Parts: sequence; structure tokens; C-alpha cells
Amino acid sequence: MIFMGHSAPAQTPEQQQAWDAQRAQMLADEKKRNEQLERERAARRANPMAWVNTLNPMTEGGWEFRAVANDGSWAAYTTNHQMKRSGKTVTVWLRHEYAEPQATADHRYLSVVEKAQYDCARQRERPLLVVYYSGNNMLGSEETEQADEKNAEWNPIVPGTRDETNFLWACSLDKTSARNSRN
Repeated sequence: MIFMGHSAPAQTPEQQQAWDAQRAQMLADEKKRNEQLERERAARRANPMAWVNTLNPMTEGGWEFRAVANDGSWAAYTTNHQMKRSGKTVTVWLRHEYAEPQATADHRYLSVVEKAQYDCARQRERPLLVVYYSGNNMLGSEETEQADEKNAEWNPIVPGTRDETNFLWACSLDKTSARNSRN
């Protein structure tokens, strides 16, 4: 499309100078943020538990610390509150905290609570309910995704992953409870 009669006015030297100064300030600010982020990451790598210790353990909900990433990027908690068993299937609540904002196509979050179901016999899991929180310690705005249990897909447990750690914990509770019920 061609427009006739109106041409955009050229920037004055003062406008160009102001624009250049604004751009330089934005780049300097971005550089400072990146340097600060790198310092925080280096500190978490050096001592992941220092970051974990800043989180609320939320023991009133029965939450227990389970694991932290080697680089301090996440921490995992579990609780046996509201745990349910049906044969070799165990349903539990999991909590994951992140040091930096995470994002999916639909959510931006620092804390996630998940109601997960584990099939201990077939070594698989499926999420039934996921609650995303904008802040750590289950604070801030929240968004929820819920699966229909009849249609929720099962996922294999991959060895050496956080999912395997949660699976082993949940299924060991199943075995412990089975032993205790026989005594």
C-alpha cells in the first residue's frame, strides 16, 4: 500500500540523542540484571541447600523436603496427607519449588502442587490435578489444571529423574503400609 501526501517527519538530532541514551540505559539495566542472575545461579550451584532453606517447609501440611537439583534450580517436597491407596495404585500430593520463573504455554510459575497417581506394579504415573502458583511457597496467583481420571494418560517412570524419586517414595509408602496392616 502506498500512502501519498504524508511522510513521516525525520527525527531531530535531539530526538535521536534521547533515543540513543534510552537504548543505552536499557542495555545497561539488562546487563546488570543478567550479572545479578549469574551471581544468584553461581551461589545456588555452590550451595543448593542455602536456597532451599529460604523456602517455607510448610510442615503443617505434612510437607517433607525430598530433593534439590545439583544446581539449586528446583526443590521437591512430598506429603502423605490425603494419600490414597487402591491395590497397587497410590495417589499422593507433590510440591515443586523453582528458583527462577518457569513457563508453559499457559502458565508462568515458581511453585507447583500436583496430585499424582502412581501405578506401582506397572511403574508409571499420571497427573490428576496441577496447581501453578506465581510465587514460591504456594503463594501468589494460582491457576489449576485438572484431568479426568478415566481419560488421564499414564507416563512411564524414567530412571534417574525426579519423577523416579517421587515414584520410589510413593510406592515405598504403599509397601510400608501393606506390611503395617499385616502386623
